Amino acid sequence: MKRFAVIALTTGGEKTARRLVELLAGQQQLMTDLFLPQRLAQAGAVAFAKGEFTPTIHRLFREYDCVICVMATGIVIRSLAGVIVDKTVDPAVLVMDEKANHVISLLSGHVGGANEWTQLVARLTGADPVITTATDTEHVQSLDMLAKRLNGWYPNFKKNTKFFNRLLAEKKPVELFIEPYLQKFAGELTGFTVLDQVDQHKAGVPLVIVSDHDRFAKLVDAVQVVPRINVLGIGCRKGVTDGMIQEAFAEFCAQHHLLWQSIVKAVSIDVKQEEGAIQYLATTIGAELEFFTAAQLQAASAHYPASPFVLKTVGVGNVACAAADFASGSRTTTERYVGHEVTMVLSRLYEI
Repeated sequence: MKRFAVIALTTGGEKTARRLVELLAGQQQLMTDLFLPQRLAQAGAVAFAKGEFTPTIHRLFREYDCVICVMATGIVIRSLAGVIVDKTVDPAVLVMDEKANHVISLLSGHVGGANEWTQLVARLTGADPVITTATDTEHVQSLDMLAKRLNGWYPNFKKNTKFFNRLLAEKKPVELFIEPYLQKFAGELTGFTVLDQVDQHKAGVPLVIVSDHDRFAKLVDAVQVVPRINVLGIGCRKGVTDGMIQEAFAEFCAQHHLLWQSIVKAVSIDVKQEEGAIQYLATTIGAELEFFTAAQLQAASAHYPASPFVLKTVGVGNVACAAADFASGSRTTTERYVGHEVTMVLSRLYEI
């Protein structure tokens, strides 16, 4: 759920802001709050007192995913100058004039989503969208937006984003290899020369590799985007140590040439939720941790070989496979790893 804040200062701005809040209310996965000066705030709005505009917009900047300001651009820039941090953490900021003639993507156009939400507001209100990001105005895909679509990570974010996006905006050659099973998530790839195989790469041409595997040689002017699409199913004996699960995980990743950054969620059965080693691993790799009951795992468990001992002990014939399957909604994509009194398996999300 994304949180939007709409804020205005004048009577004309109030009317446009209230209309916008009503229009946004029909959008799924959005929650919108309206902020108005005390003299204008009636039902459905949060009031701020005279002289409290700057502290209020600072609070919205810190707490909301998108702040839409129905007022002059200059007011917004001067008010937010002291709290802007970085494009990787700042929220989206949009500016709209009181007549809803124009809506401007002011801050965090790609990572924060301002460009996307500017287009949304424009469609809802009939306003003219004003987007100045070079890759958008040149109608080419950008590296950071491609990564965002894939919930992806890549190293040296600022340096690589600047380098590749400049080339794309200037319509210079940039090659792209993307794993076939990831293409459905990537959207438009305009601006890239898409390769079927990495060995088609031409020396000297910058290359983007989109993969959750580590089987690629290091190349000059190449960056790998690692999509966070994998769910790690875990089963273990009671009392396994942090060291045991860490060794098991290292062996599992090496066995499948898997990049650990691709794991978005680690899952198991609820009787294992007190196992510190599982919690340690999830924290170490930055994965969300979730546990399920035996009843929840019954249906998924039927697709995999069962262990009578495991069935007797926890109520379901297999833990790692069933948990990964249930959490992702898809069958496992690797063979089950067994070692160091730990079992592991991987499945892939249907949707990112």
